[in-house]
Amino acid sequence: MDANKPLQISFEGLTYSVKIPAKSAVGSSGHPLLRALKSPFTKPEYDDKVILRQLNGSFRPGRVTAILGPSGSGKTTLLNLLAGQISTGTTSGNIWVNGRLTSGASMRQLAGYVNQDDVILPTMTVEEAIEMSTILRPPPLASQSRAPSPMASIVGEREASAEANAARGADQLPLPVTATRPKGEAQGGRSAPLKMSASAAAAARKAEIKAHNQARCSHAISLFGLDKCRGTAVGDSSSKGISGGEKKRTAIAMEWVTEAPVLFLDEPTSGLDAHSALMVARQLKDIADAGRTVVTVLHQPSSDMFEIIDDILILFEGRIVYLGERANLVGYLERMGYPCGMYTNPADHVFNAVLFEGATVAKGMGDSQRIEQRAQNLLAAWQGSPEAATMQALIDSPDLTAIDKTQFRQTSPPLTQLKYLIKRAGRNAIRNRLVIKVRLIQSIFFGLLIGLIFLNTDNKSVAVQRQNYSGAMFFSCVTQFLLTILAVVNVFTGERLVFFREWQAAYYGLPAYFAAKNIVELPIQIISPILYAATCYWLLGFQHDGIKFVLFTVVAMSLSVCGFTCGFLLGASFKTLSAVLAALPAMFLPFMLFGGLLVNTGNSTVWLRWIQWVSPIKYGYSAMMKNQFSGYVVDGKPIGDEYLSEVQLGSFSIGVNIVFVLGISLLAWVLSYAALAHLTKKGRGDSAKYSTKKCQAELLGPPDARFTKVAEKPSHIATLKATEEPQKPMLDLSLD
Repeated sequence: MDANKPLQISFEGLTYSVKIPAKSAVGSSGHPLLRALKSPFTKPEYDDKVILRQLNGSFRPGRVTAILGPSGSGKTTLLNLLAGQISTGTTSGNIWVNGRLTSGASMRQLAGYVNQDDVILPTMTVEEAIEMSTILRPPPLASQSRAPSPMASIVGEREASAEANAARGADQLPLPVTATRPKGEAQGGRSAPLKMSASAAAAARKAEIKAHNQARCSHAISLFGLDKCRGTAVGDSSSKGISGGEKKRTAIAMEWVTEAPVLFLDEPTSGLDAHSALMVARQLKDIADAGRTVVTVLHQPSSDMFEIIDDILILFEGRIVYLGERANLVGYLERMGYPCGMYTNPADHVFNAVLFEGATVAKGMGDSQRIEQRAQNLLAAWQGSPEAATMQALIDSPDLTAIDKTQFRQTSPPLTQLKYLIKRAGRNAIRNRLVIKVRLIQSIFFGLLIGLIFLNTDNKSVAVQRQNYSGAMFFSCVTQFLLTILAVVNVFTGERLVFFREWQAAYYGLPAYFAAKNIVELPIQIISPILYAATCYWLLGFQHDGIKFVLFTVVAMSLSVCGFTCGFLLGASFKTLSAVLAALPAMFLPFMLFGGLLVNTGNSTVWLRWIQWVSPIKYGYSAMMKNQFSGYVVDGKPIGDEYLSEVQLGSFSIGVNIVFVLGISLLAWVLSYAALAHLTKKGRGDSAKYSTKKCQAELLGPPDARFTKVAEKPSHIATLKATEEPQKPMLDLSLD
């Protein structure tokens, strides 16, 4: 970010509440059985639960602001509210960036966000994860003319130079359009420029962009101490990968390379050892020293970490009880009557002696009334302090430096997204055994199984042939449909959260992801049934006709594609694998029951008979049966046509049945896209209500009239005036 364009975030009267079931609702009292028997048509009643209460504060650029407080105090809620990550609940109050009234959706144009739980595709290596961020989210245009980062000295002068070139960004790289003739070719022996062709210029530009991305990625790896694990897969709970500290640093590096002017982090040191946590804190300090605004939630920082922090915000029961410089905290607490010992960690002192006084702990922390009373007392003490007046002066007289559009976060073009996502999805499929290896092995295994069970059926009696062929074809339809569903949902439910987080962080758009996912995985759904058909068809003794073999294979392929789209739909509609597995029988069993073998659909119950027309198994089974039995003759007797008339599979031809299977596939494919669109509808907070153009207009507009009226008064005068006010006597915080 350009150091001459700092971003100051201010907020005033910020209140947030959510709806919870009302305790006084009708039927909420009494025996649990009575509550369970409450009419489902009764309108539910809700109460408002206030999470944040009238918060006033300001976060300054070039400083690390740490949000501290006990669990449930609203730390993450405040961070998410400012970062535009919240889509539910009721919010009131104002948020400004450099005096421009803004919203959470607009803040996303400027801010990066690191979640507490790091979600990265497990099969990606550390280097690939960071490289993905550099390719899909190039740095803001403001960084193109930025001087080399002061952190570049960490990795050596040579690499710093490469990083400085990379930081210029890929959007306005110099386009090499000339070359130099070899000496002596031009008149007088002087070199003369030689025009490059358009294709050569494009290739040179592409090579330079790639070199810049690699340089920026390499610098991030060295800066965050990830050299030893750069080629190691991230991993997850089922496959070993990098450590928790390395994963956390990788997540921060993925946001660092975007060079967003503002960086929000939710407990970046949670679950790390003391050394790893301290390393992360120092890296956050380095990021802030480069001119960015860094706001992080910390969980009980150590003494060394505490000394690195610039500003402290303490939340208690949704209220700010301190917000100011870290160096002034101890003095503030001492004036309150809570002196901090020389060898005591101030962060521990805040929790043990101030927020939860010894007497409070002894009498039970579960006493909500006592905790609420203490929160009100701490709030009153803070509001009457000169530190609160100083903070209010910062809010009233913010930095009004204009926000430039070059500071907005960038996203790569859709075609670039699609190309990269196809490459990544293909790499993930190769590395993920469930996607290719197991699926192909399953096809060969079940092909051999069914082929050996019904081996040489054509040499048996007519009754056996009819029974065996019917069972083999029904089994083929079920396996191609069901096994594909299971394979897809098993993989996609694990990727679903990864997709949501990456989409939420603006790595790519939904169309690019959806297209790449289908382009990579659909070929697997075509190859797998080909292997199955080639393995079992001749073992079963089906008619030795090349055309009929091709039709059998095409039907199996259509069912496999249908299973893929239905599995995609289930995975996109439900959050967890357990929920998918609970919903799968409700969808699959009726399809199988009305598939044509277990029930004679022509004589089934009238008001349930419609299920057969939405069953892909029914259409696939009908196509296979007609393919095998149409014109089938044994000992000169046309037993095939007679048998088809008995089972009443309908009048549709083989081709029409295949078209119906593909039609169901197309419907499921459209619904799966709609399910993903619904998933992402509220994934970026309130951004669904604001277009990118509107969000940027908010930030590029003039400052709020409130600040322009007092712009003539320098903010430092108001600050000095506030600090010179006589100190008011501190309130009695005792609870007895």
